[in-house]
Amino acid sequence: MTIEVDCAGVFPKNSFMPDYGQRASDVIANADAYHHAYYEVKTFGGPSLYFHRKSLEAGAATDFTRRLEYVYATLTAWGMHRMGRGGSKMLPFDEFQTSMMPLQDRIREAARLQPPDMTDEDWANIEAIFKGIRVMASGTSIVGNSKVLAHLIPNIVPPIDREYTLRFLRGHTNIANGLDEEWSLMKELIAQFFIPVSSETAFQAKAKAWLSDQTRYPWDTSVLKIIDNLIIGRGKLQAPRKAKTIRPSD
Repeated sequence: MTIEVDCAGVFPKNSFMPDYGQRASDVIANADAYHHAYYEVKTFGGPSLYFHRKSLEAGAATDFTRRLEYVYATLTAWGMHRMGRGGSKMLPFDEFQTSMMPLQDRIREAARLQPPDMTDEDWANIEAIFKGIRVMASGTSIVGNSKVLAHLIPNIVPPIDREYTLRFLRGHTNIANGLDEEWSLMKELIAQFFIPVSSETAFQAKAKAWLSDQTRYPWDTSVLKIIDNLIIGRGKLQAPRKAKTIRPSD
């Protein structure tokens, strides 16, 4: 089955002020095509999917350290720790765990939040959690930290990556070095793109249907993860020769 989407060349490659509204409209209008494209290719299964779902299933009743172990394993399975000299590197688990333990109460509070109802106080709580996480040994934090939060508070934070999220929403993959700048970027992406898409009535109906069919759509684990999947599916349609196999989030 071939689906054609008229989206090539729509967005400038280096927009200084990205038009999130235009990008949101694109994803909403082409949601079915992007969703089909995401599942049409050979998505990662095995430990990538297993630990992703275990991280989400480990709720408040699960020992917090065990939840962190699942999240840590998920990031490893998603390619956040590359062996050898090159590539991204994660900190030892003990350092990650030490940074996360003081954040438990904040995380429990954030887990009750809903995107349309976010207040300044709620955003401040998410910011404190984001800035408290220590999981990556590299100079930037937004990719690793967002993936941690996407498993602990998936109703508020999606996984963010360079190749798909930033390239689509920002037109490039550059990340400003500094927690303040990275937090501002993450909040901007969530508030101006992910929340508007997730709040659209027609999209909500599609997301509900996909979430109800976990056998066919095992990567549709939250509304914001679905949006992440659609961005990846769009990337597949834009560059089919380069995306024979796609990561859940890279």
